[in-house]
Amino acid sequence: MSGAYANVCALVEEGAAIPFDQTEVQQARRDALGWWIPMLGDSLVCITMLALDESRCGGAITVTRAPVDFGSDPFARLFAPTLVRTDIFSPVAPPAGPVIERYAGVAWPGGAFR
Repeated sequence: MSGAYANVCALVEEGAAIPFDQTEVQQARRDALGWWIPMLGDSLVCITMLALDESRCGGAITVTRAPVDFGSDPFARLFAPTLVRTDIFSPVAPPAGPVIERYAGVAWPGGAFR
């Protein structure tokens, strides 16, 4: 997809990784679910967590087709955000239902649940 906006909230060094089960990470995940709901439809491309391994979070990336209020990105509370224009992301099909747990490396889809 050409010209997408990616808000990359990522650690600066590996030592800054946060365990996925930390309260701050779990709350950011819950808040992210509520934050991107208004973007469902044509705006949200995907949101994905950055996993260093099965237990450590290195950040998150939110990708949209148009600029949105990335200042409200819940992951920006944990990791330094950087907004970039990119052509490397593409929409992914939605899962069968709205679940919060995904396998590491699989993006949370944008679009709508059908």
